[in-house]
Amino acid sequence: MTADDVVTASLRGLELGEVVTAPGVEDTSLLGAAFEAGLAAFNGQSPNLASRYRT
Repeated sequence: MTADDVVTASLRGLELGEVVTAPGVEDTSLLGAAFEAGLAAFNGQSPNLASRYRT
């Protein structure tokens, strides 16, 4: 994909109100599935700093 194609897709994505633009993905349900998987992986996390980062 050319840089021009990526820019065109990005600008069009903004017009469409997309938060994430994936220029090569035709089936947008795949993006939804990836988003849901991310939520499932991180949904139960604490809002506090993880102990491994505390000194």
